[in-house]
Amino acid sequence: MSDKRVYVDAHIHISLNGENSRKLRAEFKEKKYDSLKDILCQYRDNNILILRDGGDNLGMSLAARDIAQTLGIIYKTPGWAIYKKGGYGSFLGRPVEDISEFKESFKELLKVRPDHLKIILTGLVDFESYGQVGGIFFTFDELYYMIQSAKEKNLPVMVHANSSEAVRMAVLAGADTIEHGYFITEDELYLMRERNTVWVPTLSPLGNIKSCDQRYSGQISNIQRIYEGHLWKIKKALTIGVRIAVGSDAGSYRVHHVTGFFDEVMHLQKCGISKDKIYEMSFENGIKALGIKVNQGTIP
Repeated sequence: MSDKRVYVDAHIHISLNGENSRKLRAEFKEKKYDSLKDILCQYRDNNILILRDGGDNLGMSLAARDIAQTLGIIYKTPGWAIYKKGGYGSFLGRPVEDISEFKESFKELLKVRPDHLKIILTGLVDFESYGQVGGIFFTFDELYYMIQSAKEKNLPVMVHANSSEAVRMAVLAGADTIEHGYFITEDELYLMRERNTVWVPTLSPLGNIKSCDQRYSGQISNIQRIYEGHLWKIKKALTIGVRIAVGSDAGSYRVHHVTGFFDEVMHLQKCGISKDKIYEMSFENGIKALGIKVNQGTIP
């Protein structure tokens, strides 16, 4: 592989498959890992050799990490994400109510050797109500404590955050990467540049839905508006020097593994940058997001 370009997808979910994930998850519960291996083999065959998972509640990403190692893939996982009890994220991780519960959960998490910590700070983008993201689940003090706990263990921190308030909170609390980041303002972009925070904007979930889906046909105009606004913010981020990593959110609805990465590249091209530049950005900022060091374009 040393003579080929290596791709980095900085945001995937191996526990989901882009359509109906029940079968995939049911197979795993029965200790059938063939589907996981098939997905990883497809990544390998398309030279997407560095992957960062957002976690799950079944241990699928942990199993995938073990399989990936046998295939020559660098696979980073948080094990499971941390989310607020009663909030969004049940299929991605484990809930905590407060700092006391986080301490206990974090002790358990460290036993599975996570590569990073994933925190879910907000909900999803609401296709019905423009600008709504389901609220902010943790206080600044709670978020800061969780992030600093990870840093004490030399773990990078990825934070799922939408809205200007949530992204600002995450950056100020020390997040290494911002996942999604919908509805941010220029103020957060300049703050990310100042703090050298990597942004993983994940265009594909909305971009793929708006181009080829009937389920959300009644919300397409809103989805288009959100998508176009996100593109504009990414263009601005690139102009001022914010680090952008390519993360497809593969596994999400209509974002399939492997092809999702190339979908994300296609969406990013709409920001006026070349495919080669995106690949270069993907590698350079992707490995920073994952906290790894490899030779440019190769796997050592």
